[in-house]
This record gives sequence, C-alpha cells and structure tokens, in this order.
Amino acid sequence: MKNLYELAEDLTNFFQEKYNIQNKPSIEFQEDTENSKNPLGKTAHYDPTNQSIKIYITGRHIKDCLRSLAHELVHHLQFERGDLDGCNPAVKGYAQKDPHLRQMEKEANLKGSMCLRDWEDGLKEKKETNYIAEISKGDAKMSIKEWKNNEMNEMLMEKWGFAPKEGSFLTEGMGTYDLSNADYATAELEETPEELEEEELGEEVKAQHPQSTESKLKDLEEEEINEQKIHEVILEVLEELGLADDSTEKSK
Repeated sequence: MKNLYELAEDLTNFFQEKYNIQNKPSIEFQEDTENSKNPLGKTAHYDPTNQSIKIYITGRHIKDCLRSLAHELVHHLQFERGDLDGCNPAVKGYAQKDPHLRQMEKEANLKGSMCLRDWEDGLKEKKETNYIAEISKGDAKMSIKEWKNNEMNEMLMEKWGFAPKEGSFLTEGMGTYDLSNADYATAELEETPEELEEEELGEEVKAQHPQSTESKLKDLEEEEINEQKIHEVILEVLEELGLADDSTEKSK
C-alpha cells in the first residue's frame, strides 16, 4: 500500500499544479471486502461538503485506484469553480437525469483520464532521462551511437567465434588467479595454471587448439566466407539491438 499512497500524493500534486486548485482535498483509501465482491460496486466518490475523496481499494489494481482518484479530483476542481453549487449528486441516476451533472461527469471522465496519462508519461520520461544522465556521468562519456556501435561489434565478433569465453583471461573481472604466492616486489605472479598447461602442451599442440590464433587464421583462410551469410548475421545482430527497420526486413 505504500506505493499507492506515494503515487496518489504525487498525482494529487501534479493535478494541483496543472489545474491550479486552491486546496487539496483529503483522501481516504477504504478497504471493503463485501463491496469488492460486487462487480458493479463502488469505486470512489467525492464529498463536496467536507472536500474529501474516498477510494475503495480492495481487490483493485493500483493504477485503477489512481484513475478513480484523478476522476474525483476533477469533481473537486468543479467544486472550487462553483459548478457543483446547488447540485445533488447523491440522487440515484443523476448522470442520466440531470443534464448539468452529466456534463460534469463527462468532464471528470475526460480530464481525469488525460491527467492520469500525462502524469504517468511524465514519470516514465523522467526515469528514462535519469537513466541516460546516469550512464553519461564521468569524464569518459559515450554517445548512444558509440554505444550501439560497440554493441554491434561485440555481437558480430561473438557470432564469428572471436569473443572471449566467459571466465577466460580476456574476460574482464573473471580471472581466477591465486595471488597468495605473488612477488609484490617485482609485481610478478608465479606460474598460473594456464601457463603451466601451455608449457606442458607445447607450442605445437597449443597452435592446434581450436581457440588459438593460428587455428582461427587457418580456418579463415580455408573457408570462403559467403557474402550472403555475413549479410544475414548483420541483420540478426541489428534485430537483437532493435535497430532493424522495414528496409532491413525486406532485404532478408
């Protein structure tokens, strides 16, 4: 419920600033299990006498509760304008019987829904802007274009088998060397398991390793890389990055 209270407060502040209401109404969130069992039960209502809003929340999605709040806030705005003077919205079926109150309901439905949408879009845009600002902090700033290019290069390298495997020496932060026997005077390590293994295998065996540079160069020389295959791989990478458009789809 904490999220509901915080979001409701933020929405109310947004509404007050947008429509310049003089006083914020009191808001009550009501638990009512019996009402929640009724498919056409009460969702919310505004009391102009006390300038208060009651929202029934049992069994409802938070966003639905906020929609009801936005609707009732418009009724509060109507009260401050004097549009509810002499009206009796407590009469059953008032939206069908009273033309003026029907117009009040139309305004509440329209402005309430659009206010919720504008507020929600603003929150999402703010979060996205904060995220972009966060990744741009520091001396080394990376543009979106540079980031996408780096992502594409890494994915292409991985597609062709040149990306370092997870846990390998080339993967940053994934080394598993034992520093207990390190010579801190010379900043050198004793032989690592990887070095021992390479020495035992010998240069000839190491060169035949499928992940060795020699093996990869040999594979590239022996294999004729099909241009269409490269095109398909690039298209696949573009799709994974979300950069593919209609023109790239048609060129498949």
